[in-house]
Amino acid sequence: MEKIIIAFYLITFALGGFAQQQIENGDFEAWENQGTAEEEPVDWSSLKTADALASTAPSVLSPDTGRNGGTCARLEVKEVPLVGIKANGLLTNGRVHADFNPENGYVFTDPNDPQWHTAFTSRPDSIIGWYKYEPQNGDKGKIEVVLHVSQGSLPFNGTENNMIGRAKFEFTTQQTSWTRFSKEFNYYDPQAPEYILTTIASGDSTISETGSTLWIDDISLVYNTSNIDENNTELTSINASSGELRFFNSNGLSDQNYTVTNIAGQLIQQGECKENVLFTQPSGLYLITITDGLNQFTKKVYVH
Repeated sequence: MEKIIIAFYLITFALGGFAQQQIENGDFEAWENQGTAEEEPVDWSSLKTADALASTAPSVLSPDTGRNGGTCARLEVKEVPLVGIKANGLLTNGRVHADFNPENGYVFTDPNDPQWHTAFTSRPDSIIGWYKYEPQNGDKGKIEVVLHVSQGSLPFNGTENNMIGRAKFEFTTQQTSWTRFSKEFNYYDPQAPEYILTTIASGDSTISETGSTLWIDDISLVYNTSNIDENNTELTSINASSGELRFFNSNGLSDQNYTVTNIAGQLIQQGECKENVLFTQPSGLYLITITDGLNQFTKKVYVH
C-alpha cells in the first residue's frame, strides 16, 4: 500500500483549518501495481499484501467501473486453492493479518510504520458512500470504521479500550444498481483520535459464502457543523454524565424546552429544561436543541 500526501490539503489545513480530514482515496480512482497480483487502490491494501500467506492467498480485489464512469473497488469471496477455506473479499486502509484459520485473521493499524496506518485527529459525524451487492446464500458484507489511539484492530483483539468512535454499516440485500448508504459514528471517549482504521468486506467474516461480491465507490466523511452553536453563552449551558442531563442558566430555566436527537437526526427525548433530567441512552454523541421564546440553539453533547 503506497501512501500519498496531497499538498493542497496540507496547505488548506495550515492556512486556517477550513477543510476537514477525509478518507484517503475514497473514490478509488488511484491504483498501484496495475496488472499484477498486488494491484490495489493507493492508500488501501488487501490479502495480497498481508503480513503472512500473501503468496498463497487468492486475489479478492480488483478495479471495476464506478458509478460515474470512473473506477470503483470490487471485492469477491473466493476459495483458497488446495486448502478448502474461503477468503473474504477484503479491503482496508490498515494491513491484513492472514491465517489459515479464518477466525485468527484481522486487519490492524501499525503505529510504527506509516505504510500501514492513517493518522487522523478529527471527529466526523457519519460516513457515506455508494455500493452494489450480490450476496450468496444469505451472506452479508460490511464497512466498519474505527477511530482510535495507539494500537487498533478489527476484530478488536484486546484493543477495545483504545477506541474513540465507531461506525458500522452492513450490506444485507442484493443491490444491482448503485445505492447510497449512510451511517453515523458513535463516540465512546471525548478525546481526539490518533488513527482511522477502515475495513470493507464482501462476506460475513468467518462464515462468508463463495461468490459474494461487493462494489463500493465514493466513500467520504460528513461533518455536520451548520447551524450548531458550540459556544453560545447567552442561553442555557448543557452537561451530561452518569445517566442525566444537566441544564443551567443564571437567569433561570422557566419556559425553556429541549429536544435530543442522535447524529442520524432521530428524536430521542424531549421535555422541559430542569437542573437534572434523567437520560438513560447509550454513551455517544447527541445534538441537544434548546428553545427559549424566540431564541434557539443546538449544541453537540457527548454523553458518557
